[in-house]
Amino acid sequence: MLEWRDRSKEVAFLLNPAFCGRIIYNSIKKYSDLTHRAFPFPLTYLILPLVLHKNTRDLINSRTQMLIWVQRYPETLIDFPKRTRELVPISNEALELLLQTGLLQITNNGELEIVQTIKALSKTKYTNEEIKDCISKSEHIAKWFATAGKTETIFIGMGVKP
Repeated sequence: MLEWRDRSKEVAFLLNPAFCGRIIYNSIKKYSDLTHRAFPFPLTYLILPLVLHKNTRDLINSRTQMLIWVQRYPETLIDFPKRTRELVPISNEALELLLQTGLLQITNNGELEIVQTIKALSKTKYTNEEIKDCISKSEHIAKWFATAGKTETIFIGMGVKP
């Protein structure tokens, strides 16, 4: 990962830990609200490659189950493993920020959960239409993960090796 001073302005602005963290946070919160369970840590690495890729994001909806969606739009997964690998450092930075600010904590089982004593992040404050879309789609992804079964099933369905 490049130091901040060595990153292009586009990367620094678009893939900053606060923005990416907000997307990850919303997925974890929605998943927790739906399942009343902690979020499986490995799934955090699938959120940003799905949400930040505009063509993929535009096709995401919560009316379709994840595995059916994958069958319906296989073209979205052509470069998905590569995108996932490339966004691991960005996801790690976002997770670090969420953990350091106390919004998330790691359970004894290595899962992620929202810290309940902290006020939840706003979905509408400081947003434009594209940010609102990213937040909305991150919640759709959480719904997919909540109903798709085991973490391994989700990774296999997305064509990514954990």
